[in-house]
Amino acid sequence: MDSSGIDIKVAIISDLHIGGGAKSKDFSIDNVSGAVIDNYLDQFKAFVVKEGLGADYLIVPGDISNSASKEEFVLASSLIKQIAVSLGVDESKILFCPGNHDVDWKTITALRELRHSEADIIKSKYLNFHSEELVFNKNLPQAEGRFDESPYLVSWEFNDALVCSLNTAVFDEPGKKTHHGEVKPAQLLAIDEILSKKAGVDKLKIFLFHHHPKQYLDSTFPFADFSAMTNAEGLLDLISKHGFDFVIHGHKHIPRFTMQIQTVGHPLWILCAGSFSASLDNRYFEAVGNNFHMVEFHDRCSKTKYARGVVRSWTHYSGPGWMQSQAKGSVDSQNYFGAFLPLPQLQRELQASLGTLLDEKRFVEWKSFVVDNPSLKYYTNESLRASLKAIEVELNATLHEIDNVNLDQLVILKR
Repeated sequence: MDSSGIDIKVAIISDLHIGGGAKSKDFSIDNVSGAVIDNYLDQFKAFVVKEGLGADYLIVPGDISNSASKEEFVLASSLIKQIAVSLGVDESKILFCPGNHDVDWKTITALRELRHSEADIIKSKYLNFHSEELVFNKNLPQAEGRFDESPYLVSWEFNDALVCSLNTAVFDEPGKKTHHGEVKPAQLLAIDEILSKKAGVDKLKIFLFHHHPKQYLDSTFPFADFSAMTNAEGLLDLISKHGFDFVIHGHKHIPRFTMQIQTVGHPLWILCAGSFSASLDNRYFEAVGNNFHMVEFHDRCSKTKYARGVVRSWTHYSGPGWMQSQAKGSVDSQNYFGAFLPLPQLQRELQASLGTLLDEKRFVEWKSFVVDNPSLKYYTNESLRASLKAIEVELNATLHEIDNVNLDQLVILKR
């Protein structure tokens, strides 16, 4: 299948919780009990060198600080800039959005008691985030929109990419029992109008926000999760309508990678990035760890025009440090994206290609198979696993450990 190249790499670090909520001492303010790791930044830099990683953009989808203090944002700005340097990312291409932890609750309480207007309160509760000397404020003048002005949408446009970032935490405050995100119907109308003016942009299009836009399957917590974004369906419909290539969010500290098809019909590939450096509760997160992701955009399919590529994910554990994410965890180490077919059609294509090979060979390694059949690798791991299981009997094959290994480790054995 013919394609046109993109060749853009995006690094993602979410939910840093710098200050009082980070797992490492160098990401913390004062003596925090949850900060048990020394030199987390140096560990990350060494990992980047070892893996030979580099990126064009660095995206930080919220909860940059832990309590929105000026001191936390100063440390966060410094650390994020150093992470960008280690990845070879220009400071102007550090892109972000605020999370619920980046809202200054003390300011809200004080100004509400003085009966200030809601517009004044929204402006004031982001003063620390918008401090002049910090990267968050320096990179906003090159964008359209502001995080503290309706509809709270910021758009950066570069030569090769359009990145839109929505502040879904703007209405969060101390009185809310669950700190869910929110996008109001009136905002959706304004966002639709803004995105309509960018309809002709022929670039990679990424949309980011903080809160999770859907209820993920959750085997970690025994109680209901009410922190998903209100009116997320309307927002996803708009993102699909305007043909965005990729969606990135944080908030949920357990990473996920999913594909969703909205009513409009344009598939959305959605990365829930987990947490890069938060101190996670070991009762729940022992098997999850902290996460770093690289999204590599390879090309566009000539038929569908979908951007195709791969999400590469790594997990940090306190003992062994950084390692490739495991299939039994929340995300595979490699998640390809950019292709979609109804499962029966995908199954027929796989059966035709694999059946011919298994007539001649005793086994097929998946990683070798997709080298010769490159268009098949861009379907989601879930679609491929489901399709391969469906045709296992017809192939007269055994899918060795298909649920327990990343697909690049899969071996298909002739029975």
